[in-house]
Amino acid sequence: MQSSLNVLEKLKPRLANEFQRMLLAASLQSAREDSNPLRLNNFSASFRELFRHILVGLAPERSVSACMWFEPDPLAKGKVTRSQKVAFVIHGGLDPEYVTDELGIDIAAERKGLLKCIDRLNKFTHVNEDSFGSAPEEVEKQVLDACEALESFLDCADEARRLLCSRVEERIHDDVVSEAIGDTIQSLDELATHHCIEDVDVYEVEITLLDHEKIHFTAHGSVGVQLQWGSNSDVRRDEGAVIQDSYPLTCQFFSRVAEPEQLEVVQNSLCVDTSSWWDSYCDEEPEPEGAR
Repeated sequence: MQSSLNVLEKLKPRLANEFQRMLLAASLQSAREDSNPLRLNNFSASFRELFRHILVGLAPERSVSACMWFEPDPLAKGKVTRSQKVAFVIHGGLDPEYVTDELGIDIAAERKGLLKCIDRLNKFTHVNEDSFGSAPEEVEKQVLDACEALESFLDCADEARRLLCSRVEERIHDDVVSEAIGDTIQSLDELATHHCIEDVDVYEVEITLLDHEKIHFTAHGSVGVQLQWGSNSDVRRDEGAVIQDSYPLTCQFFSRVAEPEQLEVVQNSLCVDTSSWWDSYCDEEPEPEGAR
């Protein structure tokens, strides 16, 4: 079953932990047991468990039920439904109306794509007469179809979250800039007598976590500064100095899903990397006498 081994290598990096990777390998091992007429059924049962663990990791029931949009389904006897888990995979704790109306994401279409992948996986889990003692070529086909369905589910889930993150990131970009400008940056205080932030250029904002309660962001950019040594009077008398420079900047923020565009800075997370200044400073230090 060389093809299934290739699929195993493709899927392994997509799984969340070693247990899931071991379960995938064990499922494929069951499918390769030529003497067992139940090998396709055993594969299907263990593969179903693998998918259950994957969905639990992407949408923990406790997180889903804690979302402000969650409403218990009376037909589910208090349990989180498959559709609700898929909704969490798509937009986390964010209000579906905000995601649809403000971010312009078609939740129904995204959910339909994920549920279609799940339906493809479910068809492999039943033991029927036609799946007992299956021919080798049929086993191979079913194994590949199941793995491709799982890969398709993971692709759809990743794409849904990427789309959501990019739309949210676009809306908070300007807030990140203003917040960075308004902060005093201690690392710049260490370089000169005075400093003045002249501009901040944020070139990337990424969402690092989105759950039932908060969205966590990291901003990457650069800060342009004016550094001054000595007082204004010293500068006028040519006894001080003023230069312009720029340094990389990172900052972490979070917002609550109820107000996703109201950002708060994570305390002590604003960081300006001034290592290039100190590298240049050290390079320019005169050599001690007698060093040559």
